[in-house]
Amino acid sequence: MSLFDRSYMRPEQPRGGKPDDGSSMIWSLLLANVLVYLLFSSEVATLALSWGGLRGFKVYQLVTAGFFHQDFSHIFFNMWGLYLFGKLVAPHLGSARFLILYLIGVVSGNLLFLLFNWNSTVPTYLFGASGAVCAIMAAAAMLEPRRQFVLIFMPFFPLRTPTLVVSYTVLEILLQLSGSQSGVAHLAHLGGFLGGYLYLKILFGARLPWDPFRRRVRPGDWKQPPSWGGESNSRPEPAPGEGPVSSHELDALLDKISRNGINSLTAHELARLRRAREEMRGNQWR
Repeated sequence: MSLFDRSYMRPEQPRGGKPDDGSSMIWSLLLANVLVYLLFSSEVATLALSWGGLRGFKVYQLVTAGFFHQDFSHIFFNMWGLYLFGKLVAPHLGSARFLILYLIGVVSGNLLFLLFNWNSTVPTYLFGASGAVCAIMAAAAMLEPRRQFVLIFMPFFPLRTPTLVVSYTVLEILLQLSGSQSGVAHLAHLGGFLGGYLYLKILFGARLPWDPFRRRVRPGDWKQPPSWGGESNSRPEPAPGEGPVSSHELDALLDKISRNGINSLTAHELARLRRAREEMRGNQWR
């Protein structure tokens, strides 16, 4: 068996043979949200989340609320965020795991809001994809920490994804603590961030390029994000001063995988394994 016959040296592919970059799921979610907005915007009591609905056994509202919007600006900004950050995350997860991330963001955001409002006597409807978008933002920061964004009101100060996400999270916490009555469910946003973080930790563990609760970034962690879907857009970069992977080093890596599985490799070892793959491909092409 050659190195490329091993499952951990190949990107996941659907039956058609094309790497699953998750883009089809982004467009499917965008379409689903727009269709619900156009066809069912008056069905707030049915699709939006409320304590009354849950008492009436409408548990499905925990999910349908994440596709329901009532005004254009609400759906526009949520869909813009879904597309903008989804482009960064979906290639690492593939379609199925990206959908799971979206749903986890919706449900975790809704549950956190309900947890802090369980005894409210004011009839409240909760809806929108904001929790899902926040989960995707958290995933983007953890998987693509080197990406930069330029904000309209700060055109000369590009922010890396972690800085943007942490700043937005802190803002949401402050607005929640201030008792803001803007009609924005800040707790749902925070629940989305939390759900996205936990899901990425379950999937990738210590291999994440950035973790807000890790004290420091290990050397090489930001070189190549992990991937469950198609191959990453960037080529793996060896740490400065590292030479080609020797056959002895490669054998040791493969032995470790055989004994303990691919998840037992450190970030550095994964980078070396990827470099070995690139070197072997280069030799085949010559």
